[in-house]
Amino acid sequence: MYITTSTYGGIDWHDSRTIYEQLKSGGSYNIGEEMVPEAIADDIAKDFPYVENIREKILQALSEKSCFQFAIKEKETDSEGNITYKDCETSEYDGHTYLESEAAFDGSKRTFRRDYAYGQVSYITTYHVEDIPDDQLGYIVTEDFLAPAKGVPLVQRLYHDIFDDPDAAQSYAENLKLHEFQYPTSIVTFLLCNKGIVTQQKWYQQQKEAMQLMEEKGQTYLDDSFHIFAKFHIENLKKLQSERMQHNER
Repeated sequence: MYITTSTYGGIDWHDSRTIYEQLKSGGSYNIGEEMVPEAIADDIAKDFPYVENIREKILQALSEKSCFQFAIKEKETDSEGNITYKDCETSEYDGHTYLESEAAFDGSKRTFRRDYAYGQVSYITTYHVEDIPDDQLGYIVTEDFLAPAKGVPLVQRLYHDIFDDPDAAQSYAENLKLHEFQYPTSIVTFLLCNKGIVTQQKWYQQQKEAMQLMEEKGQTYLDDSFHIFAKFHIENLKKLQSERMQHNER
C-alpha cells in the first residue's frame, strides 16, 4: 500500500494552498496493509510529543472510526536551547471555553485538522491510501505552484514523463530548477502514482501536450513562453509556432 498526504489550508479561500507528500514508513514507500494505521499514527505523533499516548489514541480513532481532539501547545526554546511547550490561550464565551489552537483527527475519514487563532487559520491533512500493482507503479516529479490565483490552491506542472526508476526520479527531483517568481511560491513534489490511471487523466494529457510542444519548438519550461497554467502555456507555444511560420514565409 502507498500513502499520499494532501494538506489544504490557509487564512481563507483566497490564499489557501494544497501540498502533497509521499509518506514513508521504516524507510520505505511500500507500506504493508496492516501497517497503514501505524504509519498514519507515527506521522501525526512526531509533531506532538507533549500529547500523552497520542499514538495509541490515533490508532484507536482509526480502529473505531471515531474522533480524537487535543489542544496544540506553542513550542518555545529557552536560553540554554531546551525545548518546552506552552499551553495555548483560551477564551470564555457564553459559558463555553474555546482554545486558541486545537487539533482533531477523524478516524473514519482519515483526516487531521489543525485550527489556529480560534479557527481563523486552518489546515486539513487527508491520508490517501492506494494499492498500486507493481507493473503500474510510477514516480512523478512536479513543480507545484502554491495558491497562484485566488481560489486556486495548487497548480502542478510536469516537465518530465513519469519515471519507472525511483533513483532516477529522486535525482531529477533534487536537481529540478524552480521558477523564481516573487509570487507564487513553488516547490518540488515527488509522488508515487498508478501510471495506468494518471496517463488517462486530462491533466496529464495537457502536460504531455505542453512538453511535446516545448520539444518541437526548442523551448524549455524556463523560457519566456512559459505560463503557470498549462492551457496558456500551450497557447503561447502555438503562437510562437505561428509567428515563426509567418517569419519564414516573408
